[in-house]
Amino acid sequence: MQAYDMSAAALTVLSLRPSVLRVSRLAFQKTRNIHATTSRAGAFPDDLFADMGIDKPRPVAPEVRPRAPSEWSDENPVAPSSPLPNKQTIGSPMYHFHAHFSANNTKIYLADPKGRPVPRGWWSGGSCRFKGVNRSTQEAGYQCAVHAFRRIEEIIQEKGPITLSVHLRGFGKGRTAVEQIFLTSEGEKVRPLVTEVEDRTPIKVGGTRAKKARRL
Repeated sequence: MQAYDMSAAALTVLSLRPSVLRVSRLAFQKTRNIHATTSRAGAFPDDLFADMGIDKPRPVAPEVRPRAPSEWSDENPVAPSSPLPNKQTIGSPMYHFHAHFSANNTKIYLADPKGRPVPRGWWSGGSCRFKGVNRSTQEAGYQCAVHAFRRIEEIIQEKGPITLSVHLRGFGKGRTAVEQIFLTSEGEKVRPLVTEVEDRTPIKVGGTRAKKARRL
């Protein structure tokens, strides 16, 4: 047999378990990889970091002072815009356009500045030759509004420039047609005259028992 001269450190290593040795090797390899990565990162030139923009400060948005109302002008798109008054209607008498919508009929009438009905200024679904349930349809409301707009044009020819205050009441089917006719070609001459729009639909809060619904 050959005799081996082993030191105390070698005897200590041989006495360890294989699992402990494996963990030690993995820890040693991991330490070597970390040192290698650090050394490689330090080997990159400064130009690479400059190209990536890492060494540059982040851009900051400039501070903009808000403008006062006295500084608003046409060049500022944020400046609030107010509608220009119509020179033809300034100081003109105000007539009233009343429209009442129900589940059975549609009624429209005009009133002068003192609240008195205008001669030949009252229309309903029945007066426009609609019968029965058809008096509350959108077509009935459309025809009533067309007749009312013609009468308003006649008043302008007789009295001169006027303004119009629109009062709506109820939620019948004809309401949609009357509201839309102001935006169509039939309402081009009447639309600039409107200065007020009011909804006078009553809202019931409590009160007595409602009437039994009508069955058709």
